[in-house]
Amino acid sequence: MPVKQTPCPQEWPSSIRLDRLLHFLFPLLNPMQNLKHKLKSIKFACFSLENLLIAMLFIAFPALIRQILKLFSSYSKFCIGFLFFLIVSCDDSGKEKSVTELPYQTTFKVEDFSPAADCQTCHPVYFEEWAASMHAYSMSDPIWFALQRSSQTAHKAVGEELGDFCVQCHSPIAALTDAITDHENFTISVSNTLPQQIQDGVTCDVCHTITHLPESTDIQTDDQAYETADFKLYTDGTRYGTLEDPQENTFHKSAFHAGYDQSEYCRNCHNLTVNGVDAEVTNSEWERSAFKAMGTECQTCHMPLYEGYAAEGGPLRKNLHRHYFPGVGTSILEDSQNELLIPAIAELLNGSAEVNFFESLPDTINLSEQLSIKLIVTNNAGHNFPSGVPFTRQLWLEVFATVDGDTIFKSGYLDENGDIYDFHTDPDNAFDPQLNVFQTVLYNDEGDSAVSVENMTWMNDNTLPVSGSKIVNYLLDLPTIVPGGGSEITISIRLLFRALPPYLLRKLSLYDELERLIIWEIDTSTASAVLE
Repeated sequence: MPVKQTPCPQEWPSSIRLDRLLHFLFPLLNPMQNLKHKLKSIKFACFSLENLLIAMLFIAFPALIRQILKLFSSYSKFCIGFLFFLIVSCDDSGKEKSVTELPYQTTFKVEDFSPAADCQTCHPVYFEEWAASMHAYSMSDPIWFALQRSSQTAHKAVGEELGDFCVQCHSPIAALTDAITDHENFTISVSNTLPQQIQDGVTCDVCHTITHLPESTDIQTDDQAYETADFKLYTDGTRYGTLEDPQENTFHKSAFHAGYDQSEYCRNCHNLTVNGVDAEVTNSEWERSAFKAMGTECQTCHMPLYEGYAAEGGPLRKNLHRHYFPGVGTSILEDSQNELLIPAIAELLNGSAEVNFFESLPDTINLSEQLSIKLIVTNNAGHNFPSGVPFTRQLWLEVFATVDGDTIFKSGYLDENGDIYDFHTDPDNAFDPQLNVFQTVLYNDEGDSAVSVENMTWMNDNTLPVSGSKIVNYLLDLPTIVPGGGSEITISIRLLFRALPPYLLRKLSLYDELERLIIWEIDTSTASAVLE
């Protein structure tokens, strides 16, 4: 088994940078948190220009810091002071100290990995949660199989081999073992003939044998370098995780890894650029935000902590991570386990964005004038919204205006097929000209928007930026649309979201699955005024 040994000083730090300070600081200020667990993670603190800039945030808000200190005991003050002492007492190299060197493999066999079901006996809760997740669904998704074959056919027609580009993050074991030889004809039926480890998709052993934080994925189309996802795994029987004191067992060795709590852990499959151009860049969106500085990681929201038992017969723990991995997607299969995943998604989306009137309606509105409705849509998520594959996501505003109960204006409504009137459905913008949809659109050099992600050269990004807002305006020509007058006008707003548009499923001939698409209500707002 070829093995590489590397210290990876940037990937597995025994130090904390100042931009991670808040990750430890805020739990220290909360007496309900496990102080010992956090303090054990700190060995050194180092200083860099990046850290200096973030440190200036503290200097900029001295009044706030003073108020925080007033709220907490002397013990908490001591802990805070101790942390700052660590920061200023580090060496002047500005580099992180390396820790134990860990190996990783360069070649794999399917037998190096265990099927997910082998984990179920000892970890029934984790298994149940994972089985309901999109990680488990990644090699059962009929949409993915259809799009993968379509991309393979298109590239083969121009003499290119796409290879495992689509496979490497949907079944890393299949990609690492070169298990798929005919990608153009790779169907669910064919997948079901492969070893269970491959059918399991993003399975337990893929994640828990990672020894080094991966790099983001960039493909280079001129070189046909499509299989570039970075997986550094080592399958010597050790499973890594976030527990500092894992219990000994007869099935596998266990070890703690601090990197499993870091957002960078996810970026090989959640941060894609094409020839250096942003395409699917959830991790980059997070990195450019204040969430990173505050220590809010991907795992904070998508693998929230709970109290329970990591394994049957093990001790009660307060720092376990959920394994539903909720995002915005759900299975469209009839025999799905969405009843377990949907509550986790609902909790994640609750408060993720909001819509408000940017300018309040006046108490009275003159029917002889045009009415301007200004709304502000704000993103509260730790990345853009939508993110991931925002070119297939739909976040939009539904706006209804009624006068004495009769609808006089509407935007963001559905057609008879369940689609909104975006440029796919209504290219001439004839039916819903004031529609506001927040998503990205990919283009190639010719300006064609009907392109798959690996063929894009630029994109139009109209997503809600992280920690940002967009202001939109609707214009109602009241003299025209309310010729008979009225006494009261009511404006009702809903911010709606769905992971996939119906027209995509119809294009792939997935008609029975259309009814399983979920529309989420993210936020609502209503206002009324008297007409005169």
